[in-house]
Amino acid sequence: METRERILAKASEMLMSLGVRNVTMDALSASLGMSKRTIYEHFRDKEELVIESIRYMIIEHNKELVKIIESTENVVEAIYQITMREEIHRREFPKVFVEDIKKYFPIVQATFYSGKDGLKQFSASYTLLEKGLKEEIFRKDLRIDLVDNFIHEIISMIHTSERVRHLKPTDREIACSIFIPYLRGICTMKGLKLMDKYFNESSDYN
Repeated sequence: METRERILAKASEMLMSLGVRNVTMDALSASLGMSKRTIYEHFRDKEELVIESIRYMIIEHNKELVKIIESTENVVEAIYQITMREEIHRREFPKVFVEDIKKYFPIVQATFYSGKDGLKQFSASYTLLEKGLKEEIFRKDLRIDLVDNFIHEIISMIHTSERVRHLKPTDREIACSIFIPYLRGICTMKGLKLMDKYFNESSDYN
């Protein structure tokens, strides 16, 4: 593992467990057994390190989701597995971390929208939409980049909106009230039958 990636991996781990405000460059240096000078050779300041660490976490998380998309029988099964996985995964996030990254999430998100390659690196949903079109589960008239940008705008709004925050929705409520109805709306008849199979008939989801 290269020095920069090693720093990002450790910083991500510490940010997840302690929150942004509680991670100092001194603590990171000690945890890595590396001089602060070496860290500063790769990152201008803590702000840049935090932004790059969140970016690193998103990319690594995306790789895990893409593995699910590629290994499942169809794209709706992938949506189902990802939805169930994310519910569990998000419960493990310390509250302090969730609150801290709200400031940085829009900044990090914007860096991925410079082109299609960046979007695909950031967005498992782009891969999911591509697969859904090939499988004739999503309508063929969809413009994938537009749909994917819309999905990420909704995610960003959920993370940053004070109005949504005051409602205190659970992950299941967000999925059932926003994302699943939207995905059903872009499905073909084939896709709708699969959505019913996984989300209406499954005892795990009801």
